[in-house]
Amino acid sequence: MRSSKVTIGLGVLAAIGVVASCTIFDGLESKIVNDAGPDSVVPPNTQPGYLSLAEGVKFCSNAFNCPLLGQSTEFSVDVPVDSNHFSSCVEWVAGPLPKNRLGHDTTAKFLTCAADATTCTGATGCMWYEVLATNDPRCSPDAGTAGTCHEDGGALYFCGSNPSIEHCTNGYFPSGFSCIKGVDNASYCAAPTCAGDQCTGSMLEFCGVGNQIYNGWDCAAGGFSCGFDSTEGYVDCLTDGTAKKCSALSVGCQGGVAAICDGFYESHYDCNDYGGTCDQTSFPRCKLPSETCTPFDPDVDQCNGTSITLCYAGQKTSFDCAQVGKQCVAGSGGQTGHCQ
Repeated sequence: MRSSKVTIGLGVLAAIGVVASCTIFDGLESKIVNDAGPDSVVPPNTQPGYLSLAEGVKFCSNAFNCPLLGQSTEFSVDVPVDSNHFSSCVEWVAGPLPKNRLGHDTTAKFLTCAADATTCTGATGCMWYEVLATNDPRCSPDAGTAGTCHEDGGALYFCGSNPSIEHCTNGYFPSGFSCIKGVDNASYCAAPTCAGDQCTGSMLEFCGVGNQIYNGWDCAAGGFSCGFDSTEGYVDCLTDGTAKKCSALSVGCQGGVAAICDGFYESHYDCNDYGGTCDQTSFPRCKLPSETCTPFDPDVDQCNGTSITLCYAGQKTSFDCAQVGKQCVAGSGGQTGHCQ
């Protein structure tokens, strides 16, 4: 029997010391998330970003205000979140993506939910894996330190030294999943029966003892495809045709590829696909071949009244924070200026 992603992921989070809701996607499935809007910049051989510029600003405003949103996002949907450089954050969630990046619309649903949230709990609760603060009141003494089912079976709580919530009814999991106990007496986001190890589109499903699904998830959320890996001998989430495993949350450059590890799988943003390069000078990113600024330039992320100067899609632009109901706040405490 294969180990579950969540079990391994929790061990990774414990090793690196990660510390520091709403019903996920209620009514969100019908929302158009692949329309980046008229303000999007789409250079040749790229695809629009996950969010429009305005939605990207809203997401990053939440990321700057909610210290656990970045980690929850990286673990859940393999999108790097720079919570210190506003333009860098906006670029990752709203800037153009390599044409061969998979799962655009699926990933965008999670990010859109977090962008539209009005509280930190609401924003982090949009992710299938929600990292909690050690003093989160949801982890009361009766919540259990090991994996315990809560919210009428809708969520799996881990309330040990690195608390988290796994949202079983989140769109990341196959339809019909809830928190149940397996034959090993451990709790999982799962379904009671299973037809066999298989891919249903981008959805990975595999069975445990007694023909029970003890886990399964949507590979597309992290930019993966679902398919058979000949080296493993079973179906899995694939990066460039192979299941690439890793063990610690990280983002970095591998030649011309920006690679992010979600604690279990390695996901790739192929900068080469549009003639770009991977730049690790500050926060890793894909450089566009025709860019005239970077998110880390000293004259970027500066306030002018309610407006902020951004480096977006490699070009300097001004965005009025008031457009999304916010104001521009000068940088402090290691964070640049940002909309808040």
